[in-house]
Amino acid sequence: MILLLAVLLAVEPAAPPPSYVVERVVSAGGQTRRLSLFRDGAAVLSTGPEHGEKRVLRQTLGAVEQGVIAQVVAECYPDVARFATVGEAPGAGTVELRLAPPGRPALDVVVPLTAARTLGVARLVQALDNLEARLARETRAREDLSAWEPAVGERAELEDGRVVEVVELLDADDKRLVLVRVGDGPSTVFMPEAELRRVAVRRIRP
Repeated sequence: MILLLAVLLAVEPAAPPPSYVVERVVSAGGQTRRLSLFRDGAAVLSTGPEHGEKRVLRQTLGAVEQGVIAQVVAECYPDVARFATVGEAPGAGTVELRLAPPGRPALDVVVPLTAARTLGVARLVQALDNLEARLARETRAREDLSAWEPAVGERAELEDGRVVEVVELLDADDKRLVLVRVGDGPSTVFMPEAELRRVAVRRIRP
């Protein structure tokens, strides 16, 4: 039995790597601010009450910008690992840093907001600050589309920056499906009408 258990443990598949390259979660005063950069280049900023509805901003980074941040994460990885040994500091609020560069085990470090930073940690924080500022700056005011009823030919911008055009409307069971064309290419996808309203930021008028 012991031998069988050892064999089963030996062949157990390794856990898949995290979907993110880096995440930062700042918690203070009942509010949280989560910044994530995923392996597919999506950058997401979520802000709001710790246990309430969050405001979410999304952008897809270009390959160059994504590569620059990924390089900073990889180079700062050892310094962040050492940063985990700092002592607790007085005061409320924490910063959680999650790093998962390719080829390294995922690293999760939680430190007080008031903790002194090493040079490597300060460099990583600056890169994340710049990314967060860009997301907040480039995401314009969101149009209220809660009552929008999509019509064929209408175009809308989504949270991730893509532009879609309504091609067809279909009734399926108890919900309406919308066939949209993504960008100017031939790619199309079906979306529930409610989901399209949720992820659409604004309509693009002629």
